[in-house]
Amino acid sequence: MPTSTYFRLPQEKRERLMTACWSEITRVRFADMSVNRIISQAHIPRGSFYQYFADKEDMIRYLLNDMQEYFVQLLRGVLTDSDGDLFAIPVSAFEQFMDQGNTNPMLRQFIRVLQLNPGWDTQAFMTAQPGLLPDSLWELVDPAVMKKPDREYAEHVFHLLCAVLAYAVVGTLQDPEGWKRQCEILKTRVAMIKYGCAAGNGERNKEETAP
Repeated sequence: MPTSTYFRLPQEKRERLMTACWSEITRVRFADMSVNRIISQAHIPRGSFYQYFADKEDMIRYLLNDMQEYFVQLLRGVLTDSDGDLFAIPVSAFEQFMDQGNTNPMLRQFIRVLQLNPGWDTQAFMTAQPGLLPDSLWELVDPAVMKKPDREYAEHVFHLLCAVLAYAVVGTLQDPEGWKRQCEILKTRVAMIKYGCAAGNGERNKEETAP
């Protein structure tokens, strides 16, 4: 993480450095990122960079943490507004990610990082805990909306919801004009997951429903 010296920088200088760092992380893969290119674009001495970060890897972790926090806070907002309805996440997040087919800047950066770093562990990016659902999201989930009101079941539901959201995002990136159609497809897929998993929708054979 950045040193206290970094946080004492004037806002303009800090923003200039971050612009250079984001430019680099969305231009080349992690292994090829260059401190020299960053300091050249930010117009700072090389020694100054190491007053702010321990090394290149420290800077990368900070950018990824910033990205992670953005997405987690966005999803927390969805859960808060929906009174803990896990099934509300895909459509609400899609509408915030894709405004009239225009990609959210942070999402655009995230997708670019994925493209540059195939095999990157996105599950570890979302949470340090086992599974995909961070504690900070689980604490806001209303378990009563699911057939099985427990954390493990919520993990499976969250994974499915993230998958259909990802398909909608990719489809919109390929055809921005078709964002409305992708949103309708997403709603249909969420409904399919919800009515197969939500509480009070009938019991099925336990062997069929067990994760």
